Amino acid sequence: MQLYPIAKGIVRSFLSLYHRVDIIGRKRVPTEGGLVIIGNHISNLDPVYIGGACPRPVHYMAKQELFNHSGLAKLIRALGAFPVNREKPSIKTIKTAIQYLKDGEVIGLFPEGARKGSAEELGELKQGAAYFAVKANCPVLPFFISGSEAALPKGKLFIRPTKVTIEIGEPIYPPQDMKTSEQQTYISQEIMNQLRNFRVKNS
Repeated sequence: MQLYPIAKGIVRSFLSLYHRVDIIGRKRVPTEGGLVIIGNHISNLDPVYIGGACPRPVHYMAKQELFNHSGLAKLIRALGAFPVNREKPSIKTIKTAIQYLKDGEVIGLFPEGARKGSAEELGELKQGAAYFAVKANCPVLPFFISGSEAALPKGKLFIRPTKVTIEIGEPIYPPQDMKTSEQQTYISQEIMNQLRNFRVKNS
């Protein structure tokens, strides 16, 4: 991921100068150990902007369609991303994610799957984030981004200079006094609770 620090510096400068971004709660990011970052998904900019806001490198689980283009595939692999079939993740994808976490690294995913129209909308959460957190015994950290849907509306090519806010929630740890299935249910519910609270605050 030699390209990652350069790309991250560019994104941070762009966020600061072009979007007057507010990043709230950066100190809540654990400084070490495996970590699953999740975010609401309202724009194609979200992975880039959330990655720029996070103080640690993020390995994004990206939809496999992005890897069908050789040039783009080389770029996002160099930035640490790895492919996932959103309908049926492969064993290889699952093992890759868990290994990153056990190695003390950060993975990023969007549990709603497809993009929603705005930060006010939340879709049904997929269970991947909770599953990985339980398997690797590490926390999940919710990020909530607003404004990126206006910065790059669906179908548009140029990024607009609108206000963007990125809020970081509280780490959610797998409860050690629960069974595996109960842990996953608990984590998924806590993720949704935090995202809903962010949504209400920003509505």
